Amino acid sequence: MDIHAYPTDAQTPVDRAEATRIAADHLPPIPDTDRHIVEFTDGFVVLAVRPLHAPSDRPLPVGGSVHVIDKATGAVSYWPTYPCGVIAAQYATARVVVDDEWPGEET
Repeated sequence: MDIHAYPTDAQTPVDRAEATRIAADHLPPIPDTDRHIVEFTDGFVVLAVRPLHAPSDRPLPVGGSVHVIDKATGAVSYWPTYPCGVIAAQYATARVVVDDEWPGEET
């Protein structure tokens, strides 16, 4: 399976502090959520989570709330809302293809 990922200005290899910076700089904010970062062997899963005090009348968006930051390249990929363990297992057997630019960017 190929995973398409998008380039960042990451300093590699990516550690937790760098993953936090990449998420803040490159991922769109989702209102009323916090980011939760979970490390696994090949990267970091970045999840949008709703804090306990946040209004619950606005559902989390479908799509765009789960990402992976690759440790080796710093590239970001989009993922379905799978558990972190499932993402890590699929990521371990995949080939990461880093595109030249982010979707919607014009050269």
